[in-house]
Amino acid sequence: MTLSNQSIYDYVMENATTISEKWFSIKDGEEGSIYAKTTSPYVTNLLKKQHTYTIQTVISSFLDDPQIFADNLSKWANDVAKSRVDLNTPVHEVLEALSITRQMIWETIEQFILEQASVPTELILQWSSKYHLTFDKLNNKFTSLYHAYNQEKFNSQQVLINKLSIPVIPITDTIGVLPLIGDVDSLRAKLILESVPTKCKEENIHHLFIDLSGISSVDTLVLHELMKLTKILSFIGIHSTISGLSPENAQTINSLGIHLKDVKTFSSLKQALSFQ
Repeated sequence: MTLSNQSIYDYVMENATTISEKWFSIKDGEEGSIYAKTTSPYVTNLLKKQHTYTIQTVISSFLDDPQIFADNLSKWANDVAKSRVDLNTPVHEVLEALSITRQMIWETIEQFILEQASVPTELILQWSSKYHLTFDKLNNKFTSLYHAYNQEKFNSQQVLINKLSIPVIPITDTIGVLPLIGDVDSLRAKLILESVPTKCKEENIHHLFIDLSGISSVDTLVLHELMKLTKILSFIGIHSTISGLSPENAQTINSLGIHLKDVKTFSSLKQALSFQ
């Protein structure tokens, strides 16, 4: 066999099945990990397919056409990163699994070198440098996309949480309650301002009771946003009533010179509804 980069590629690909079988026999993640021995058939099939492609991607860097490796790397990193985020796999577990693969492929290359009559040291060093640089690119590309997909997933979940945390609850055909619970920061206040009027129109709400009794703290910015909300609601023909306003928040409103005008306030939602 000729001592060329192509010969390395051919040898490793001929042994790809053996490498994967050995990897599966060694991997032993903790219970609940996708790398555990007891993982589901779906995950097992996914790992087998991806592990074979991992070997092909890495070793394709030895081919004469660099575009082949670039294309493989892009597809591999995208597929693996997305699947690991979807499966809630911690990044350190993936890197540990890749580390085992890295060692196994290199051991296969070493076996190829041993099977040759004589391989110049300079050529071995070239192969070693190319291989480990390739795997570094693999890890870097994966972690970059893993972070991007993880952030995208987090943002989507946060949007859903924010929507669920701003419920307009109809209690009669035309009366609704907006119970606010927890902290209301500037982002949540902005979402309230954007979504509540639309929800009220969708539910045919004519009178909205905004209950603040579940809010732990409200800053001046949030108070201004709530006042904007009552004004916007009045513009579209919806009356507002605020309940659960703490003495501290009432004092803040007074000190800021915020005028509630036609917006009635009550110490509790029960009291507010009793005056309806």
